[in-house]
Amino acid sequence: MSYKIPLESKEMSEERMIELVKNHLEISISTDISDFENNDCTIYNESTADGYDVFVVTNDTRHVSICEDVYYYDHDIADAFSEQIRYGDRTFYIDDGIYEDCYIEDKLIELFAENVEDIIEDEELGITLEEINYLKEEYELENEEADSTEVV
Repeated sequence: MSYKIPLESKEMSEERMIELVKNHLEISISTDISDFENNDCTIYNESTADGYDVFVVTNDTRHVSICEDVYYYDHDIADAFSEQIRYGDRTFYIDDGIYEDCYIEDKLIELFAENVEDIIEDEELGITLEEINYLKEEYELENEEADSTEVV
């Protein structure tokens, strides 16, 4: 008697989505403090003189602009991270606590969804046919193509 053993879930893991979007956008993220100044963008928290925590997203840790680089609310950090990617930054140091608390992974998954068509077409990513089919079904990419075709 043979039993059919179920394969792994056909869903793509969040870790795989993050890996693909980071490779596609050619970004690297370090939480190692030794990389604090060796990157395009540094994201960390700092304390004010009167004890408030603020968050810094800067391209120059030696000349932080209070008006442009400092955030009072942590919920703005993931969007600021995304903006830095759009501005062309590719290497990031993100304080470990901020990476976890400010939903950087959620932002990467959002960026994955925004770039899914390009990710599917990027042959350098090593994406499998099974993954491509899953993504086309999940994001309804084939249906969009079919709907956009007009018969003359």
